[in-house]
Amino acid sequence: MTDAEKRKEPEADVVVTEAAKPAAASDEAPKIAVAAKPEPDAKRSKVAPDAAVVRKQVEYYMSDDNLRHDKFFHDKISADKEGWLEINMVLQCNKMKALNATPEDVVASLKGSKIEIKDGLSIRRPENLALPKLEARPQHPKKSAAHAHDGGVIATVSKIPAEQSWMQIKEALRGKLPEKVQLWFVSEVSDKSTCTVSAAPFDNDMQFFDNLELEVGGVKLTVEVAHGDPLQQALKVMPRHIREKREKEVRKRQKERNRPIVVGAQRFVNVPALRGRVKEILNSRSDGEQLKPDGSDFKLIKALLGFHPKGEQKAKDMVGIKVQKSSQGDSRCFWMVKADGVADDFSAQKCLAAIEANPPYVEVEKKPEAAASSTEAKKEEKKDEAAAPAVEKKEEAAAPAEEKKEEAVAPA
Repeated sequence: MTDAEKRKEPEADVVVTEAAKPAAASDEAPKIAVAAKPEPDAKRSKVAPDAAVVRKQVEYYMSDDNLRHDKFFHDKISADKEGWLEINMVLQCNKMKALNATPEDVVASLKGSKIEIKDGLSIRRPENLALPKLEARPQHPKKSAAHAHDGGVIATVSKIPAEQSWMQIKEALRGKLPEKVQLWFVSEVSDKSTCTVSAAPFDNDMQFFDNLELEVGGVKLTVEVAHGDPLQQALKVMPRHIREKREKEVRKRQKERNRPIVVGAQRFVNVPALRGRVKEILNSRSDGEQLKPDGSDFKLIKALLGFHPKGEQKAKDMVGIKVQKSSQGDSRCFWMVKADGVADDFSAQKCLAAIEANPPYVEVEKKPEAAASSTEAKKEEKKDEAAAPAVEKKEEAAAPAEEKKEEAVAPA
């Protein structure tokens, strides 16, 4: 057979295994193993998602906490006179897709729930409960920008009346700042009726500017802490000596952040060390393993939970803590085991973020004034005692000289 004829022959849809290769001393024909084709997706056995996880997720979607910020679901529920929401819309959410849930799974998981079901196709809030007022979802700065204002907050003031200048902004802001806090910079008012301000850093300065209400010329101004592009633009127009001041304060705060902290009864050299310890506890446990209630790990994670924004509410009736896969994906997290056996997960990252924002530093022990003055008095006493022998020796040495002098001047 020529090479051309060989190329015309169709290739066999087979896989030759090692066993099919001819042996050196055997006349047996090679054995051919046909590769098995994968089964269609429809024929694969479907693993039903955890009903408790599905129920928790659906109840969250229908809760005030979510609907206060979820414009899509808020609009869909508002559009229906009776407040119904199609289950298929819920199943389009990424977290529900990750659970691989079906409408039947959702209906089955909601048995005993207050969420109402209609025809196995739609759900609604208990007794068509009124929706909360729609609000903008709070923005959390990225980790890389978490310390962007360590050198002092830079904020943008907008909606400034045309007749007002930077001088009026400066005076109004000075009247609001805490005593002894310096106002470093106020820019000229731009053609967009905005200006940039910068102040020296102080405790809770970010919160101060977030809640600041400024009024100039009878008009309430909008004050926003600068992030992203507005922050970069503000830094460009800021005088060099102000930027240098901020950099100095940044280094100072970074040094302070490396101070030891205390969580519960345990001390750590800094926040990153605490993060590392929490990660070790997670990685050293298998799924479903509970922390020993009398162990140091349990006490640490329990104390950590106290820093969660809803820590007190979440820890109610808690009798144990275990490590398990998260309900939000394949990552592992801590779960609180309640007295009734129900388990609820919580985010250790939220707790650590709260600690990083306001670290529980180890307090430096100060000596009482009385003790300090007593110590100084003892030092003075020792100093006097040490000086006394020298004075006495000097006086003794001087005595014979005086006697000789008197003898020399006495009349004959």
